[in-house]
Amino acid sequence: MIYSQTDLFKLLHDTRAVSIWNRAKGPVFWYAANVPGPFYVNTEMTIGADLSARLLREITAIVAGTVDAQARAEQLDALIMDAYKTSPSWQKLIATMIDKAQAEFPEGDFNLISGGERRDFLFSIPFAHASGLPHLFLFKNETSWCAHPLPQHPRALHVSDLINNAASILDRWLPALDALHIPCCGNLCINVRGDNGLKRLHGAGQKTACLATIDAEFFRHLHAEDLIDRETFEEIAVFFASAKDWAARYLIGKPELFDVSGCDAKSFERLRAFIANDPWKLRPQHEAFFADMGKAIARRAAKAA
Repeated sequence: MIYSQTDLFKLLHDTRAVSIWNRAKGPVFWYAANVPGPFYVNTEMTIGADLSARLLREITAIVAGTVDAQARAEQLDALIMDAYKTSPSWQKLIATMIDKAQAEFPEGDFNLISGGERRDFLFSIPFAHASGLPHLFLFKNETSWCAHPLPQHPRALHVSDLINNAASILDRWLPALDALHIPCCGNLCINVRGDNGLKRLHGAGQKTACLATIDAEFFRHLHAEDLIDRETFEEIAVFFASAKDWAARYLIGKPELFDVSGCDAKSFERLRAFIANDPWKLRPQHEAFFADMGKAIARRAAKAA
């Protein structure tokens, strides 16, 4: 039993794996590039907000508290699989990923599943178990572990939650596989956000398959299924056409949507960088707004000093 595209998109919406901001109240979402946006992707939420939060906390604790790679991997495997066995929706999601892999990659193209610390493990570990293949744990401290003997000619499929800029895959996990002399046939994920990561992977000779691409068509589908209203879809369509135009139309001039005094520390730093650097060159048309935001940011920074 696997998810249809419609049911998968509904899952992403209903679990808030793709969250859409409240444009009337804010606050806006902040991306790693220090720019704002109207939606955010947290793929781990597909297995449930409470469950994913607990598992990520416990993964972090195991990684921090267990030096030996084998012991660490064994604890992680038990943690993930004990939870996985109790969740039919998670099992259905993994079955959908396996079906996608079988459709996109030739039979025999991979005989090993790799996953990287941390979020990959939520999907790579059960994927390996369900497909009957060894799982190679890749850790950020450059250690690795596989509980089963590697195939005679190992060839990995890297399974992850999300591809955005593909930084983790290109900077960590592919070099780790190279160091182990294990070629990678490609990457499988649940969500792709934007095409920058896909272009980078393609340039590196890496094939990528995903269950959902978070683009304008994704939100058009949500609107067609009455999961979001027309105004929300139209706003997000503006964002995909031009992030600068979206900001000018829906955000600039509305300081309350930034929540300068109440946003978390990471969001505050991204907000400060956005106002200081003006990456979309909005200041000339909105000088007073940028000046006021600068003053508000300075007041918060002074309080924290």
